[in-house]
Amino acid sequence: MEIKNENNDAITRFTKNKFKKGLLCWPGKARAGSQLSKFESSFKFSATALSYSSSTQWGNHPTNHVIQCIINNPHPEISGFFQKGFSQITEEIVGKTVHAACLKGWTQLSILHTNTLINMYSKFGNIKYAKQVFDGMLDRNEASWNNMISGYVITGLHLDACVLFREMWNRGFELNGYNIPSLLTAFNRSGSMLLEGLQIHGLVLKNGLMYDVFVGTSLLHFYGGHGLISDAQIIFEEMPDRNVVSWTSLMVNYADGGLFSEVVSLYQRMRRSCGALDDEFLVHQVLGHVIKSGLQTDVSIANSLISIFGSFSRVAVSSYIFNSMDEHDTISWNSILAAFAHTGLSEESLRYFHLMRLNHWEIDENTLSTVLSVCNTVDSLKWGRGIHGLVLKLGVESDICIFNTLLTMYFETGRYKDAEKVFHNMPQKDLISWNSMMAGYVLGGKCLDALKVLRELLFMRRTNFVTFASALSACANADFLSAGIIIHGLVITSGLHENMVVGNALVTMYGKCGMTQEARKVFQNMSQKELVTWNALIGGYAENEEVEEAIKTFKLMRENGIFPNYITLINVLGCCDPCHLLNRGMPLHAHILVTGFESDEYVRNSLISMYANCGDLDSSNSIFCALVNRTSATWNAMVAAKAHHGQCEEALKLLLEMHRAEVNFDQFSLSAALSSSANLAILEDGQHLHGLAIKLGYDNYHFVANATMDMYGKCGELNDLLKLLPKPTMRSRLSWNILLSACSRHGYFQKAREIFHQMVAQGTKPDHVTFVSLLSACSHGGLVDEGLEYYVSMTNEFGVLPAIEHCVCIVDLLGRSGRLVEAEAFIKEMPVPPNDFIWRTLLAACKIHGHLELGKKAAQHLLETNPSDDSAYVLYSNVCATSGRWQDVLGLRDKMEVENVKKKPAFSWLNVRNKISTFGAGDQSHEEIEKINMKLMELKKEIKEAGYVPDTSYALHDTDEEQKEDNLWRHSERLALAYGLISTQEGSTLRIFKNLRVCGDCHTVYKFVSSIVCREIILRDPYRFHRFSGGKCSCSDYW
Repeated sequence: MEIKNENNDAITRFTKNKFKKGLLCWPGKARAGSQLSKFESSFKFSATALSYSSSTQWGNHPTNHVIQCIINNPHPEISGFFQKGFSQITEEIVGKTVHAACLKGWTQLSILHTNTLINMYSKFGNIKYAKQVFDGMLDRNEASWNNMISGYVITGLHLDACVLFREMWNRGFELNGYNIPSLLTAFNRSGSMLLEGLQIHGLVLKNGLMYDVFVGTSLLHFYGGHGLISDAQIIFEEMPDRNVVSWTSLMVNYADGGLFSEVVSLYQRMRRSCGALDDEFLVHQVLGHVIKSGLQTDVSIANSLISIFGSFSRVAVSSYIFNSMDEHDTISWNSILAAFAHTGLSEESLRYFHLMRLNHWEIDENTLSTVLSVCNTVDSLKWGRGIHGLVLKLGVESDICIFNTLLTMYFETGRYKDAEKVFHNMPQKDLISWNSMMAGYVLGGKCLDALKVLRELLFMRRTNFVTFASALSACANADFLSAGIIIHGLVITSGLHENMVVGNALVTMYGKCGMTQEARKVFQNMSQKELVTWNALIGGYAENEEVEEAIKTFKLMRENGIFPNYITLINVLGCCDPCHLLNRGMPLHAHILVTGFESDEYVRNSLISMYANCGDLDSSNSIFCALVNRTSATWNAMVAAKAHHGQCEEALKLLLEMHRAEVNFDQFSLSAALSSSANLAILEDGQHLHGLAIKLGYDNYHFVANATMDMYGKCGELNDLLKLLPKPTMRSRLSWNILLSACSRHGYFQKAREIFHQMVAQGTKPDHVTFVSLLSACSHGGLVDEGLEYYVSMTNEFGVLPAIEHCVCIVDLLGRSGRLVEAEAFIKEMPVPPNDFIWRTLLAACKIHGHLELGKKAAQHLLETNPSDDSAYVLYSNVCATSGRWQDVLGLRDKMEVENVKKKPAFSWLNVRNKISTFGAGDQSHEEIEKINMKLMELKKEIKEAGYVPDTSYALHDTDEEQKEDNLWRHSERLALAYGLISTQEGSTLRIFKNLRVCGDCHTVYKFVSSIVCREIILRDPYRFHRFSGGKCSCSDYW
């Protein structure tokens, strides 16, 4: 090449000159001990493969000395050559010389270095050399073609750029965000290539590249350059993203067309939309310049400053500027309102809006839209409704922006019906309106409704990247995975798969659906990644308990120079479990302290949850108690922590403290409170909480609604659950599972099976929880063959892998029915190792059927897994007692004393006049014990006359028959029954709860009593409800 001939003779001379200037160093001056990697004659530069610090020393070849000069040069433009190529070269002679050195010493440059070389020659106007380099490339990538086209445009060779693009196109390369701006610039500057530009615009639309802000801005330049200002305006309005250059470009077009009033109007829009400036330091410089020039009294300039500082959340500065102004116009008031709204100061926004109406009178659409945007909580909804009325009163119903804000307000406060009413009454709807509906439905968990909106938009062919991002969010649930995969296909055909927002939504969707491998594929194929992208992948791993992958991705993110934010840390904290507290949880806590994230509210709350999940509730309490300012989220985290550890009473007490501290409940507070009430089976508290949820407007929220249904189901009020249940077509999987579990618990076993089949017919895929409830229903209902069939279909038809909970149900299913040999065989062939639950279930079955030998074996296994398990001793002792082996019973009791194992006491309780009364076996401490004992004597006489015969086999002490019968009448459930009968209104339903399985003889007593007193009695033990009425029980005596 000519370049080589021209520069080879000059290389030494140039090196000497640069040495004198300090740009290069002579070989003899090279840094001692400089070590370089292996050098080959056909060496290729590579930004990733080069390592100039390996252990191989360079020899004395002259070329090696030149390389050392480059590496050790103090000037970054030369020393950075191996990593960045010619991109940092600022002098043409330097670039030519380095190029000559490359040609002399090596046969071929890497693509990176060649591409930057083309760019360098083009930048210096030497297109001839650039073309020679391009033509000499053996391998070209997309960037090679783009750089050459750009070079032609820079040097004014517009037609050559067009010809080269056609050649590139014919070779299979696609349009992208780099070559389109270059081509449109060429067409614009030529002044005679309008038709070619229009063709490129068509290709842009066809390939879905309008989402690229640089492509859109280039089209603005193109149409403006040809005087087609109206076309430029249409493109601008359709651009999904805009930057300052986009706004400025349209302003220039207006100015060139003499539309100066439009320039001012657009500038005001820009200020409202993006604050106009992105650098806060620069803004302070502007403020100083304004004050120095004495322009702070100018209303327009002051308004701009209010907007700018508001966009940086510097609301104190914005307020100072506003309050210092001598006069305010509508824009002034709108600017300060927007500043408050941006920082979430809703009360200040509303206060200033009130002042604006008192002092200024004039309000416009922007005023109303801004104030409505801060009325997005249940507490401020009343103000939002009032402003909605003002909108109607002022007659600005035609403003789409206001109605879009109303949609968001109603959705964010859970008022879906109001949002739908607003939407249907809108005289005009733009794409933002439809997208707002989708986002609102997704926010409320109404995924089917969101997908129906997507169907309408596809039919109208009105979609953008926001549409698909919202649709994918609606599919972030395994129930809608198939729809999500279809939408992924639509994204690709729409050309939006390169959009980062859509990519983030895809990663999130696949992660939440449990398909982390697909999420990773999408992640790896994304050309651009931001912190949100990394967080989405880490969050997916955390949610699916893939701890190692989550930690690995977190480390990789930091290695790539991406700094974590609070969301990253929350996701990683969520991965920690009891096994990883010391080696992951606590070091991560230390990292949080070092990086200063301990001041972040969300991170603190996650630390509370992390320690609780790891079994260290004391550390959770310590963090909580050390906090001075506790938000509702902080209280919620601590409530959830206590509930997680089974301290439901403490959780409810904490909620009461939260109320006394005047911290507002939210949907999460109410969900936690309802769950605690459900676990304690306190119906009255649950009913109060349900009323509070309705009063606060949270009753329609997905998790609150489901928690309320679960509460009614666990408190025995199946009818109230059914009243709240959505229609089958609108039910989530969680709702189906709650209904199925309730029917199983209440003894409606055939109904539970019908619900399961109805659920599958509706297209909802059953999960792990579904089959636990279904198998439990079969176990308690004696449906052995059906249960075994469901267990097989669970994996074969529905792809749900058996877990220990399912195996416990099968052992219980076989054990209850007396098929103990099959139960033992099943345990041996289980796909998961048996744990204490398995052996305890088998031991309980041995107690029912008096199988002494197998019971002993089960007890031994149970004690091996947990030596301090009292149930092993108690259940096996009961097996021995039932078999009349009293010596073994005494031996087991002695062993319990030696091992210091305490039997879990049985107790029953009921709620009378909002007071919980608890009874233990033989308990004589109640203040009305005399009346209770008298009622028991009365009941004993009446039921014996009705045919009751005591079953003393349930009296597990070696005494005479009379003493055994007397012991039976001291059981806690009978004491609770007697107290309930004397303390509640005749004819009312009596609800009693027991912490252990109900005694068989007590079960018989309850049946007789329900017939004699003509009342429904509901007894709940840990496993199910027994509904006694007219002498019968809902369990049909099989439990």
